[in-house]
Amino acid sequence: MMSFVVLLALLIANVAVAGGGIFYFYTQWTFVLVTIYFGLGSSLSINGCCKHNKVDGNAVYRANLDAEQGSYVVPTLGESLDMSNMSKTSYTPEEPHAHHTAGVWGFIFQIIFQMCAGAVTLTDCIFWLILYPFLTAKEYDLDFYIVSMHSINAVLLLGDTVLNCLRFPMFRIAYFVLWTAIFVIFQWLIHACVSTWWPYPFLDLSSPYSPLWYLGVGLMHVPCYGIFALIVRSKHILLSK
Repeated sequence: MMSFVVLLALLIANVAVAGGGIFYFYTQWTFVLVTIYFGLGSSLSINGCCKHNKVDGNAVYRANLDAEQGSYVVPTLGESLDMSNMSKTSYTPEEPHAHHTAGVWGFIFQIIFQMCAGAVTLTDCIFWLILYPFLTAKEYDLDFYIVSMHSINAVLLLGDTVLNCLRFPMFRIAYFVLWTAIFVIFQWLIHACVSTWWPYPFLDLSSPYSPLWYLGVGLMHVPCYGIFALIVRSKHILLSK
């Protein structure tokens, strides 16, 4: 809940200072996605706690009712009153612990988590390793919001990854790629309708090197997703010990 509040406050403050044009960038798309992830996680947690408390309350009520009424059950005519038989038949082995599959919102939550993991890694790596050293530093200085948008989301997501028990299968990199593809298509549609600047130079279709840029960004999805998968795998190995 605290992570959601912090991210939402930063997003609102950034919009108030810089305007709605910030959503022209992939960074803000990713930041919104991470905010949605923590908001949905908080909602699911609150809902789960409410259901758990309700079930516990009903269980306590039934236990008190049984204690007041007693546990003796009058045998029917067809039942034997032999105590030895009763002792044999009264034993019921414990049912094995049932593994419940996640519901629709549970699957959506896991998918958003894996989209966030790859998108945050891609965003922060491209900014700190490519954009800032070669482009951003020459044009303007870093401010609080720029640093926050490219760091706090990663810190909070890593902290949540350490604490949660969500699965991280490699095949769900497809959702991460789909998220980036949606942003790219969004930019293409805008530039097809309006003559405007590109938020990132490597997206510029007029450049003769644009196919290489797009190929490079596409290939970066694999190591970015793999880095986070390695972090999750390392966590499970450490906890298993």
